[in-house]
Amino acid sequence: MSPRIFCFGAVGVDLIAQPVERLPAAGDSARSPSIQPSIGGCAANTSTALARLGHSVHLCGAIGEDHLGHFLRNGLKEEGVDLQYLTSPPGEVTGATLVINVEGEDRRFISAMGANDAPWPPTIDCEALVEAEVISLHAFGLAKRPDVEDARRIFQAGRDAGATTLLDVIVIPGEDLLPDLIQLLPLVDVFFPNEDEAQRLTGLKDPAEAAAFLRDLGAQMVVVTRGDRGLVWDSVDGSGSLDAMAVASIDATGCGDAFGAGYIDAHLAGCDPLEKLIRGSVLGAAAATAAGAIAGLPSRATFDSLHSSWIPSSIVS
Repeated sequence: MSPRIFCFGAVGVDLIAQPVERLPAAGDSARSPSIQPSIGGCAANTSTALARLGHSVHLCGAIGEDHLGHFLRNGLKEEGVDLQYLTSPPGEVTGATLVINVEGEDRRFISAMGANDAPWPPTIDCEALVEAEVISLHAFGLAKRPDVEDARRIFQAGRDAGATTLLDVIVIPGEDLLPDLIQLLPLVDVFFPNEDEAQRLTGLKDPAEAAAFLRDLGAQMVVVTRGDRGLVWDSVDGSGSLDAMAVASIDATGCGDAFGAGYIDAHLAGCDPLEKLIRGSVLGAAAATAAGAIAGLPSRATFDSLHSSWIPSSIVS
């Protein structure tokens, strides 16, 4: 039987603007080479990455019964993602995100969460998670649901099933997510914020110090991803850093989601902790080679080729 992977969290349509030279000032305009819709939302991105690697994965979230929702359902079905637990609450619209790329700058996001904010998830209970091997929850903090009680219930069910639990977050500036994480991290095996999120959560500029702070809250491992500067980790077994795979980066959207998929792939293959980080880094780098979170995600054959061709030049532990 194929591994049972459950990816919970944000699902929506990304409207991706190819890079513009500069952001227009108030009242001004700018031309983008193109603006295209794509599968989006962190849980959908990770699910798609895993499906392309040949895994059976359940996507657990909410979209509307509207044209954007139909676009997502059709696209995710084509990718091979199991949609048994993708719900459509009555009267809700599909979430969407504007992804704004500017030459020489990090991307910007503007999100309307739609159905992701509705009471959720109405059609999955803990009994469905009894056979789970991996439970990952994505973009916690972006939408109103899953809230902290939803997340605690999901992670506790995962722990009871013996599954590995993973969490990533989106920290909205000015909002304090730390009280929720104090409740959740003792139920989490791997927590992987990016560097900006780790700093917002802890107030610490040094990513290694931030990782240690967050790991002390109860997670078994914290991985702080740093884009083209690699990552740092802190775990119950030690800490260290890993450089990034060099690629011609087009758009960093979804790289963290791809990292999570690569880590899960390695975990299910029985790899050691360092190899899990390496495979996550390779998949994250691949995602950066095309606009949006989906276009750069490789097939199994392409991923294996990329993985075999990269020897990290700097591993410090």
